[in-house]
Amino acid sequence: MANTAGKRKATSLDTLPPIAGGAMVVSVLMYPADVVRALCMANPGTSAGAALSGFLKAHGWSGFVKQGLAAEVCRASTSRALKFFFQPIAHETFFGKPESKGNPVSKGVAGAIATIPEVMAISPLENIKLAAQLDKEKKFNGNVDITKHLIRTRGVFGGLYIGYFGMQVRQCLWTGGFFLTLDFFKESLKSAGLTNNLAVDVIGGFGAGAFGTAVNCWTDVCRSVIQKQAVADTFDLSKPAPSALEHLKPGPFFGQAAKIMSEKGFGGLYAGVGPKMVHLGGSGALLAVLMPRFKTMWYDFNGIY
Repeated sequence: MANTAGKRKATSLDTLPPIAGGAMVVSVLMYPADVVRALCMANPGTSAGAALSGFLKAHGWSGFVKQGLAAEVCRASTSRALKFFFQPIAHETFFGKPESKGNPVSKGVAGAIATIPEVMAISPLENIKLAAQLDKEKKFNGNVDITKHLIRTRGVFGGLYIGYFGMQVRQCLWTGGFFLTLDFFKESLKSAGLTNNLAVDVIGGFGAGAFGTAVNCWTDVCRSVIQKQAVADTFDLSKPAPSALEHLKPGPFFGQAAKIMSEKGFGGLYAGVGPKMVHLGGSGALLAVLMPRFKTMWYDFNGIY
């Protein structure tokens, strides 16, 4: 039994600093993969190589820093921090026991529930980031300019929450899938004879992240296409601003899915799945490695158990 003398019992808020730190590291490391993913998904049929080549031609290597990096690091860090912070809270609230004592299904459901505050927080940053990444004509002068333009042309909710329904479905499926399968992948690796804990976390985290990608990729394609067109429409004064409630409706989202399916087949719904597997599989691996280790270091440093 661990020695807890002189230490205080952890609260939910004590988990936030190490979670935020781990989330920020993952966001910075995975940003290049996110750029390629976004371009492939917003333009179904574009290969990862063509997306990268087009991005470099328009922005150069410095584009990875200038085109949405700040918004993406802020968005992704907030996203990952909130999901890992709220998942155990949701598990305790809805299942009456700690997350550590839950089963794969309860952990997955808690993860899906935890994405509700997450998506509310990250939607504005998601739209700002996507607008920056798709800005080939360099119409915007930074994130503040993008924000002002979206609000001026579409209002606060109408401009900053474009594609909200699709983002909520996307996050529910990936986060639920990640927490549903993480323990399964880890236990399977241990049963196969892998004894190195770091390797188990890396491979298990990648597997869980890739599984989440497999079930949510089509949602990311649909919401990316919707958001890309909606941002483009803000420059066309002949198109009236749609109702802000449009972003909450499932109809346009599933209608876009049906359109892509009819025009490009099943493969169209999984445009960019390769870069997305790298992005979210790699994110899953890093999260599985960093979160528990950052938490241990933070608790030891502050005398928490």
